[in-house]
Amino acid sequence: MGSYSLAMNNNFYASQLNERQLEVVTDTENPVLVLAGAGSGKTRSLIYRTAYLIKEKQVHPWNILIVTFTNKAARELQERLEKLLNIPVRSLWVGTFHAICCRILRFESAHLPFNANFSIYDEDTQKSLLKKIYKEYGFDKQSFPINNILTRISRYKNKLMLPEDIKFQGEDKDSEFATFLNIYRLYQQQLLLNQALDFDDILLWTAKLLLNNNTVREKYRAQFQYVMIDEYQDTNKAQFEIVHQIAGGHQRVCVVGDDDQAIYSFRGASLRNILEFEKDYNSVHSIRLEQNYRSTGNILALANAVIANNRRRHSKELWSELPVGDKPVLAVYENEIEEANRITDAILKLQRKGIPLREIAVLYRTNAQSRVFESALIQAEIPYSIVGGVQFYQRKEIKDLLAYLYVLSNLNDNESLLRIINEPARGIGQTSINRLIGFANKTRISLFSAIQNVEAIEELGNPAKKRISEFCLMLERWQQSVSRKPALEMVKTIVEELELISHYQNSNDPQDIARAENLVEFVTSVSEFSEHFYQENEREPLIADYLPYVALQTDLDRVKENMDSIRLMTLHNAKGLEFEAVFIAGLEDELLPHRMCMNNQDSIEEERRLFYVGITRAKNYLHLSYTKSRRLYDTFYFPVPSQFLTEVDSRLFYHSDGDFGIAQPPKRIKKTNKVITESQKYYKIGQKVFHPEYGLGVILSVDGEGEDARLTISFGNRLAKIIGRYLMKNEE
Repeated sequence: MGSYSLAMNNNFYASQLNERQLEVVTDTENPVLVLAGAGSGKTRSLIYRTAYLIKEKQVHPWNILIVTFTNKAARELQERLEKLLNIPVRSLWVGTFHAICCRILRFESAHLPFNANFSIYDEDTQKSLLKKIYKEYGFDKQSFPINNILTRISRYKNKLMLPEDIKFQGEDKDSEFATFLNIYRLYQQQLLLNQALDFDDILLWTAKLLLNNNTVREKYRAQFQYVMIDEYQDTNKAQFEIVHQIAGGHQRVCVVGDDDQAIYSFRGASLRNILEFEKDYNSVHSIRLEQNYRSTGNILALANAVIANNRRRHSKELWSELPVGDKPVLAVYENEIEEANRITDAILKLQRKGIPLREIAVLYRTNAQSRVFESALIQAEIPYSIVGGVQFYQRKEIKDLLAYLYVLSNLNDNESLLRIINEPARGIGQTSINRLIGFANKTRISLFSAIQNVEAIEELGNPAKKRISEFCLMLERWQQSVSRKPALEMVKTIVEELELISHYQNSNDPQDIARAENLVEFVTSVSEFSEHFYQENEREPLIADYLPYVALQTDLDRVKENMDSIRLMTLHNAKGLEFEAVFIAGLEDELLPHRMCMNNQDSIEEERRLFYVGITRAKNYLHLSYTKSRRLYDTFYFPVPSQFLTEVDSRLFYHSDGDFGIAQPPKRIKKTNKVITESQKYYKIGQKVFHPEYGLGVILSVDGEGEDARLTISFGNRLAKIIGRYLMKNEE
């Protein structure tokens, strides 16, 4: 620790932090709620708080738990902390909720219904599992869409409810709810048979373990004497319970968050966790970080004006000592094509001013909006990266290779085994696979055990038995090495023996060439991981160390920051990032706020927070735009400006032709409230209608006249706001 121990006294901290940040750092013995506005230096506060605990309070790093929103944030925090302290801090527990919980579950597997080498199933594998359940038990995909079922299961898991925790409340046993519950039960049984968890399970099982096992709970309470949680506004019930079970006893917990940036209710996040923190802990010290170090004054003025329209929030107002800067530009375009082309022109002008492309972002509400921007950027020969598109680890050839690793780590993982049994092709057809599955089910053994006992399956011919036996021997040979050979060596062995790269390189298909390149990149990624892991742990990583790292990667973790390209992303994916220049496109009612989020005040407020997040990503330049018309399916509709624009003072903007030049302020945008009688309305309440995507629905409300009226429609258990012209009338 050297001379740093003399330098790092209270005067040192005071010289590095503002007054509010210093409070965050030095109040270590009470529950602390830090309401950290966008760009207010919350990461800096957490780093210095951790340094203060280690240096001044003499707390061992392994007695500190820090939970971050992304793996990238965890790495940045640890690196900056080590640079500040000038010593390695390897024993500090810092990571995402999922990463921390995975460690706990592997340590405590003796108390759980699965072993320490459990597989982690992504959404594709979850769907594959459900499809097999549907096929075996005859569930109807039309009545119980798989995506809807997975969302519903996720909601129950976020509430810590497994099938056995859900009670009937007088429902008929043949009801829709009973069928859902049966699907959920079978799904959970299959996960356990595969010794696998989905992402929600990682949190659920950790929360249940801490809630129900006094020994385990007291162990982690004693270990984690100081707890810090970042992005607390994005926690769900399971995450709340994990924190509360660990920190509820000693109360030395510091949560950092911003209720104005709570945008993940669709993932189960609960705004009540941050709004009611003072009810959950005793004598809470609330600290507001309102000084912004990112954005100019005019950008903050707009951000403050937008978010002030929300009612459910802690009051706070961002301010800055940075220059006032240019006002945000507000531009209106004829259509989305012109919007994309003019924004591309503005990007080129910014680039000529010396702003790197990686410091420019185009943000939008829905992924579908990216297409026109991609076309415009390609035409202008401007490189771009999509954050949140098809990700590297989701590509087929990478998932195939990962499935080999999962099987070698967990022989009970039937889903991964079925993925690789004939990949690459080795002559094991679907008929043979079905007979293997049938034998495994009949004899109540795992699929791998059935493969090991293939000679006992009378329905299989000798050629099939031979091919399956060869596959089995290969896996058994690799499996004997998996617990002792380094991950990189294992991966290289598998790739080389399966001749995967040469298999794709010998093809004339450009897609196959790209697959070969991706496999080379995968081996590179294992090499990079191994190097980093060795520095942290002073040993080579095994496959069991590598698999959780891959499974828990997020979109933000995979952004290559050094690549000089425009960033295209949804507003949700922009959270936590910052750029010199930000374009927010499609600021129209039914896009932002989104038409599926216009049904109640809470949803509108979350959409407004999403807009606020987008605004506060910008450091110096902010360009907002909407269009007069926009194509939907094979026709056009004529949107109105977003209500979030109409509810703030128009003097906060400059009107522009799309450049960042200063122009005249626009006239105030107004919506006219024309009174329309029921008899004038083209559509009527109660009328049955048909939508090409959502199906049959019933109109609940009508806003406007003629075919352009905005309708609220019930499609079974789903509400939607839709422009009338996009419906096909149901003549019943």
